[in-house]
Amino acid sequence: MQLRLSDPSYTDRLATFLRSLGQTVFQAGPGQLEVAASGRDELMIYLRVWNVLYPDADVQVGDGEDDEAA
Repeated sequence: MQLRLSDPSYTDRLATFLRSLGQTVFQAGPGQLEVAASGRDELMIYLRVWNVLYPDADVQVGDGEDDEAA
């Protein structure tokens, strides 16, 4: 699953956060992450927690078909 951050300065923090939850994360570019999540619903829950911790760090979720804001 692809994640795009509106502010690339949060990229490392989000990658570290997701790795701490057992996710496999690769940095695809500035403000872009690839996540091999076990499920979309699980990833969306993690991103809701992220949004509480970092409300200014907007994340867009894409799976190649459509994009969704987290």
